Amino acid sequence: MPSIRKLAASLSCSVITTRRSYQNLEQQGYIKTIQGKGTFVNELNQTEQSEKKQDAVEKSLKQAIISGRNYGFTDEELKRLFLSIIEKGGDER
Repeated sequence: MPSIRKLAASLSCSVITTRRSYQNLEQQGYIKTIQGKGTFVNELNQTEQSEKKQDAVEKSLKQAIISGRNYGFTDEELKRLFLSIIEKGGDER
């Protein structure tokens, strides 16, 4: 991966922001930094990949539930809406 400074310059953003992003990715196990050599993408085994995907979807669904409840939807209304979206194909972006 590019160095923090090089990536920050190419994205026209702060080195601090880029460093935090790299740190977050490293804490989540996606990358590994080796002092003096650089930053590399970690290989995840099938189980780790499945867990990461499930965690990401769960987080998104939990946020959607919170948002729906904040708008006053009941759990039953949220379930109906969720099933309706799935039945329609769910790929509208």
